[in-house]
Amino acid sequence: MTNPETAPSPVWETLEACRRSFDARTIDTLFRVEPGRAQRWTFEAPHVHADCSRNWIDEDSFAALLAWLESRNFEKSRAALLAGEAVNNTEHRPAWHTALRTPPDDPSVARSLHEEQTRFLGFAEALREGRIHGSTGEAIETVVCIGIGGSDLGPRLMTEALGPATGPVAVHFVSNLDPAELDTALTGARPAATMIIAISKSFTTLETLENVRAAREWLHSTDSALDPTHHVAAVTAQPERARDFGIHEKRIFSFPQWVGGRYSLWSACGLPIAIAHGHRQFLELLAGASEMDRHFAQAPLDANLPVILGLLGAWYVNFWGARARAVFPYAQRLKNLPPYLQQLEMESLGKRVNHDGRLLTYDTAAVVWGEVGTTAQHSVFQFLHQGTHWVPIDFLVVAEHEQSADKRHRLLHAYALAQADALSRGDTVLGAQRPTTPHGAAPGGRPCNVLSVPKLDARALGAVIALYEHRTFVQSVLWDINAFDQWGVEVGKKMLQQRLEQGTLR
Repeated sequence: MTNPETAPSPVWETLEACRRSFDARTIDTLFRVEPGRAQRWTFEAPHVHADCSRNWIDEDSFAALLAWLESRNFEKSRAALLAGEAVNNTEHRPAWHTALRTPPDDPSVARSLHEEQTRFLGFAEALREGRIHGSTGEAIETVVCIGIGGSDLGPRLMTEALGPATGPVAVHFVSNLDPAELDTALTGARPAATMIIAISKSFTTLETLENVRAAREWLHSTDSALDPTHHVAAVTAQPERARDFGIHEKRIFSFPQWVGGRYSLWSACGLPIAIAHGHRQFLELLAGASEMDRHFAQAPLDANLPVILGLLGAWYVNFWGARARAVFPYAQRLKNLPPYLQQLEMESLGKRVNHDGRLLTYDTAAVVWGEVGTTAQHSVFQFLHQGTHWVPIDFLVVAEHEQSADKRHRLLHAYALAQADALSRGDTVLGAQRPTTPHGAAPGGRPCNVLSVPKLDARALGAVIALYEHRTFVQSVLWDINAFDQWGVEVGKKMLQQRLEQGTLR
């Protein structure tokens, strides 16, 4: 089940022929016959340097992939996305998250977004400056953010990726319904100086609301004199539901319905980021993403990094039979990038019908997994080097580590490049030290991208996340699927609701 065409087409047949042309070659031989390969297949985008040379790609296959994209009317689809048209056809609304970081032409929309951004960033600064008090008059010193899915993964990723908090407020995250996570977050916290922030687009998410109720009970049971309305805030696209829940209107921050949860960290859902690192860092994050938006909108397709990465991803799924892909950030602060990308890609691309509701006859989303390097080298790299299934890989490195005064940073950077070479080119790169036994042989042929950011700052991080968002959209266009809904997750929720109504659960 690989062909995304209902019938054979010249574009598809050309791609199949390109795939077969690699049967007698290796990635190592591609380098040997193309001396300038590393330079040819390296691309630049805002804050991201991408070496794609370790891929199964040559001029003919690249041209065929671009032709496939053009046959899907990609430029029209991209324009619709960026203009705020209703690209989410099953929910009849835009997916206009780019408007949160690149002000739209519509003045009323731009003004509304700016006003709400000013509100929640002002609240963050007031917390950081000790001007937000609990009901007993103490300044808030601990914030516990309760959300799940996109309401948690993006804010958690960015808050930790930017390093230790720069302000006096400790920020914790809770997503799991298991009481252990909330209990851990509240350990050592003083109720009189604690703020609970509920982050939920619909404000009906069971896990989030149950955890918020438990947190409010903790506030009350620990100190019955506390007024919870001074200790709970909300971020939601349904502010009336938050008010009905008992949250004061002044502490409810909203964002538009057309912002999907997994694309929402740029909105008020990013409040935890601003609390931990300040409003200037949050705005820098938006600026980096905006720069990537412009690159995606304006760069020629053959030099457009989100386009190129999206094409490579679909190439491996539909023509090489890849069922998974791995992401290894060689920076401890990016340990939450793989789970963030799991949701971004698998919830966006894990679809079985096209835009017209017809069942697909081809594969779509790959399973996304990964771990931080070098930790992963001592757990999963054996599988990657010698397993019977090969997996395309993204390495993410920090360029300044290469010249760091700390030897560990230099080793971290060097290790990522060594692994990328070994996985893609195989043990032939060892020359005379090449293994001579079958159990020691590593064939290579595992395609790798090496994405490098100058340093882990807010602009670079914003650009990287926008890059992956747009990469995901490119693949959705190739596969003719809606990247912005997630109807599948509703089935389990409805089953639970049925059991609650039947009294199966108390």
